[in-house]
Amino acid sequence: MLAILAGRDGNFFFVRSILLAGTLSLATFFGRPTRDARALVWPDVPDRVERALASADPAARRNAAHELQTLGPARGSPLVLRALSDPDEDVRLAAADSAIRLRVMAATDIVIPWLNVKEPRPKKKACEVARALPNPRAVAPLARTLGDPDPEVRQAAAEALGSSTSKDAVAPLLGRLDDQLPAVRIQVVNALARLRDERAVVPLVGKVQDASPDMRQAVARALGELGDLRASQALLLQLRDANNDVRREALQSLGRLHAPDAVDAIAPFALERTPQLRLAALTALGRIATKDAVRVLIAALGVADDAGGGLERTPVRDALVTAGAAALPQLHALLEGQASSHVATSAAWIIGELHASTEAPTIVAAMRRGTLPVAAALRALSGLGGVDSVGVVLEFIGDANPAVRAEALRAAQKLLDPARPDGRAVEPIAAALRDPRPSAAERAALAILLGRTGAPRAAIVLAELTNARDPALRLAAIDALGLLGPAGADDALLDKLAHADAQVRLHAAVALADAGGAKARDVLLAKLEAGDEIDRSVVWTALAGILSRAATDQAIARVARALDLAAGPERDAILIALGRAPLASATKKLAAVARSADADDRRAVATMLAARAGDADALGLARLLLGDSEASVRAQAAWSLGTIGDASVVASLEGLVRGSEIDVAVNSAAAIGRIAVRTKSPDTAARTLCPRLADTRSYVRANSLAALALSGARCGDGAVERKALSDDPSDAVRAAAALVLARAAQPSADDKRALDRCATDDHAGMVAHRCRNAPKPPVRVHAVEVYVIAEGKTTPLPHTAYAIELADGLLHGGTADRRGAAVDPVAPDGDLVLRRASALAR
Repeated sequence: MLAILAGRDGNFFFVRSILLAGTLSLATFFGRPTRDARALVWPDVPDRVERALASADPAARRNAAHELQTLGPARGSPLVLRALSDPDEDVRLAAADSAIRLRVMAATDIVIPWLNVKEPRPKKKACEVARALPNPRAVAPLARTLGDPDPEVRQAAAEALGSSTSKDAVAPLLGRLDDQLPAVRIQVVNALARLRDERAVVPLVGKVQDASPDMRQAVARALGELGDLRASQALLLQLRDANNDVRREALQSLGRLHAPDAVDAIAPFALERTPQLRLAALTALGRIATKDAVRVLIAALGVADDAGGGLERTPVRDALVTAGAAALPQLHALLEGQASSHVATSAAWIIGELHASTEAPTIVAAMRRGTLPVAAALRALSGLGGVDSVGVVLEFIGDANPAVRAEALRAAQKLLDPARPDGRAVEPIAAALRDPRPSAAERAALAILLGRTGAPRAAIVLAELTNARDPALRLAAIDALGLLGPAGADDALLDKLAHADAQVRLHAAVALADAGGAKARDVLLAKLEAGDEIDRSVVWTALAGILSRAATDQAIARVARALDLAAGPERDAILIALGRAPLASATKKLAAVARSADADDRRAVATMLAARAGDADALGLARLLLGDSEASVRAQAAWSLGTIGDASVVASLEGLVRGSEIDVAVNSAAAIGRIAVRTKSPDTAARTLCPRLADTRSYVRANSLAALALSGARCGDGAVERKALSDDPSDAVRAAAALVLARAAQPSADDKRALDRCATDDHAGMVAHRCRNAPKPPVRVHAVEVYVIAEGKTTPLPHTAYAIELADGLLHGGTADRRGAAVDPVAPDGDLVLRRASALAR
């Protein structure tokens, strides 16, 4: 699989998948042409800033205080603490901003006395620091500040108390519910909602008819977040409020409470003409998910914005998906009855989204009767999975209706899996290829389907198609041969390695990496040794995959000789091939290269050790490289230990997570999580990684959470993970926190409420989606290379920092090799998301 991914900084990224093809999603990734991921400021900057902080000129000190946040926590934190005591107020305020950015926890103790000064600016800034960096010693001073004459200071104090997580903050906040200004009252309500203390429920119920509509809306929201059913009657009262925003918030909160007694009152809103009220009502009914709530939702199918009968999502469909298994009996009854085609389409769509595989016969029967349109049935079957539906889907891949053909192809792509060969599909697909009706794009999709059958006899048809005139069909046939795996198609693919089109050569190399055997191995090695005019880069790409399956000591010796003669970027390609060969002779050669004076060589070796699980010598080599003098080598060694390491390396990795080198710390956190999974020791992950959730660096926090999610570990009662989900400023951290809560073996009621809030309230769509549908950890792995290419250029950028989020949720940080490539020999199958590499330093 090949793709070009664009980044907003002007770099784009060429991705080559060497084994089982995963999918890729577009995301922001900022490359930097720097050798070391730590090189974010010029070396003289910290000394210059420190000198400026000691200047007699207040203006120089102010500028320096603003610049502190660029230094990173290790160098910047001590200087921040010094600047917080500067005699100049503006210097102190700028230092407070830097303290927040660098998460200097000790800053809160220093700024607490600012709450006692007369001027409002320092008091507000002290509240901001206390909000961002909670400290139990700040609760009492903040409570006193709730009585400050300045309303903005009172607001800031209430917000800080809401972030404190302290039960001692509840009583003083309740005492300010009658503040004369609505803005202050609203901030008090928001703070009480964040503290999640049941003592706030009754006082808030008393405020549902406050004179301010904004206040009433805040109260409605808070009552839902508190999750106490005692509030349901007050929220029902708010459904009669004159303000639509208040009614909408009350509907959402009744849904959060899963209030069964609210269904009859919510039902009229399900057909509301005001879109915001209708959406809130449908969402609430989906969350309540009682039999009566589902009945109301079923009645809303096929009307209003669900009347089109299309295959796109609609609010009522989403609501029934939220209701989950509780909706299936009534959906089943619809399809067995005489529902209209629009209603049947919606019912089938929902069943498909619920992956209710037992309903496949119901879907097929409704389609055969004519109740359910064929395209809708095929869309549903694609979501249900299961090999039993393949035969039905294949009936329609040559259908006269283009819309039906498109859905059949889509369904077949999802249902066929080359890891589970299905020879039944070969003949129908081959017949469809001979039909003149499919478009060029459809013919290419059919060729890919032949590969997905996993049936060796499909190779004959595909080999012929590699000579097709249509470029898209030719490339699809080549890719499909790779999907088939070893099926005797070496000759057809070897022929394409000499093609004039570089794209054809690359696709053929990737396919050979997946499917080539001993014949291709010997031919390619001979071409390299003979000095033929060939594209050496694609030859090494092909050999890397072939050697992972068909290595011999003789072949390794030939590759080792080529390495001894190679220089520059080709050395990395050869080391990848050596690293993927599962033989002791290859490990021996890698060990020799690990002693090289060239850090690029050592980094390549450290990277490829991840592919050598179960090799004791490789484990020893990874331990050695974990102490390398070059940070980028240590980062890759740490990452590889996540795959090949055991409990004996956890202590070393724990020390590196606490260290100042960001890419090493990020990868070490990931490694601890993966080791905990293999050794079935979630307690180890919790002990080592829970303290890191207070780390100043967002990617360390994110990877610690993702590693906890992978291992099934939790931090105490889960409060710290829930706080990260609701409060952390980093999207990556909140997304990782969602994984922890969603994958918990026994999620608590607080976990479910936190995910529920996130699914509707988080401003980042990716985070909200993950709270609704957290992916399960992938089972399969494949090798991946990512190339970083500057916009307008054709040459990848060597030694560029990268950060890649893998399908298991872990972030892999590092430095690109001499070719400008980032390599992971055992990446989990699924989406790759390219993250902002500069965030490694934050």
